Amino acid sequence: MQKRDSGSATLACSDGGKSSLTKSFTAPPTRLEDGINFLSEQRTWNSMLDENVPADFLSVDLGIPSDSSPVEEILSVQSVSRKSEILDDVDLLREQLKISSGEAVLHANVVKHLTEEAGISGMNKQIEMEKMANDEIKCKRQIISLENQNVHSVLDSQEKLDTSKLSSYYTKILKQLNEKAFQLEVKTADNRILEDQLEKKAIECEELRETVVYLKEQIVQALQIDEFLPERIRLQQQTGIGHDVGSQVHNDNPLSSDVSEKPLENTSQSEIGELKQRLCELTEVKAQLEARNQELLEESTYAKGLASAAGVELRALSEEVTKLVKQNEKLAGELESARNSTPRRASHSPKAARKGGHIERHEPGGKRDTNSSSQREQALEAMLVEKDQREAELQKKIEESKQKEAFLEGELANIWTLVAKLRKAEGNCEDDSDAIHTIV
Repeated sequence: MQKRDSGSATLACSDGGKSSLTKSFTAPPTRLEDGINFLSEQRTWNSMLDENVPADFLSVDLGIPSDSSPVEEILSVQSVSRKSEILDDVDLLREQLKISSGEAVLHANVVKHLTEEAGISGMNKQIEMEKMANDEIKCKRQIISLENQNVHSVLDSQEKLDTSKLSSYYTKILKQLNEKAFQLEVKTADNRILEDQLEKKAIECEELRETVVYLKEQIVQALQIDEFLPERIRLQQQTGIGHDVGSQVHNDNPLSSDVSEKPLENTSQSEIGELKQRLCELTEVKAQLEARNQELLEESTYAKGLASAAGVELRALSEEVTKLVKQNEKLAGELESARNSTPRRASHSPKAARKGGHIERHEPGGKRDTNSSSQREQALEAMLVEKDQREAELQKKIEESKQKEAFLEGELANIWTLVAKLRKAEGNCEDDSDAIHTIV
């Protein structure tokens, strides 16, 4: 009799445990005893197979507590379309597992029949038994690979959902930040334009002051001329009287001297009257210019105050934007850490299934992980709510700044109209001063 080789078959259970059954065949002294031992060993193996196969192969357990499976938690978060796809994938995998378990049962039945016929067929049947055992091992390996594929598909779907949601939210935040930065740039440009306009207005006010000083000097000169003209007229009258007396003594012609002096007196009196009228007009213009100058100074100070307030508001807005950017960076870091933590946790489950052994189910640990993840999600949601509130406040401030800008634009338009009027008044004053110079 030849010695039979020993074969081993290992069955991986759903809860991570491993029930190993070893069949060994030795060379007995007679063929009849060999068949009896073979049949008894095969019956015990088949009975253990019948006890383990239906409960283990038809139920796929991924090493996760049955109360709260990760698939149900993910499906509660996912959209409707994604739920249907994941459920279809899981159903397909379960059907494949059922098919493979049915094949394993068929192989087990065939092994039973072969064990019954082992005493008759001998070595050929033993070879077929070994082949069937190898086929059964292959089926078990396929079942393990399908379980791993199921776990990886669930984890990949969870990661894809997390990345898609986070990427969409992050893009929205980036768009809002870019819009805020663009609005701030526009505000800064408008403030620069307002500052330039205020500087121009200040220069114009200084020019108006210089013109007022020049007009004052001209008025003083005109007053001096007015004081000097009566003395000159008196001197002319005295000289004319002395000339008349001398002419009467020497020539005895008094009428001709009176006739020559009368037109001179008339012209001097008319010039004095015109100068007095011009002086009155110039004093009135001076008072008007001083009043306008004061109004322009008040308006320029008010505009400067508004510009400074707008600058302060812009600085506050820029600081808030920087704070929002920092908070977004922190949130992005936390989300990345959460992403990295979820695959690490998930990666431990297939390793435990591969190692085998009777592993205990740590239900409180899984609950703690779910509680910590839910707490993190709540904290992130609270941060998002605060961010939305701050964005609303920023939008309100931007609207207020727009209203202030509109008000400043109206004030600037009024200032331009006043400047145009002052320029017209300056032109009239310059014409009057030219006329005074020509008269002098």
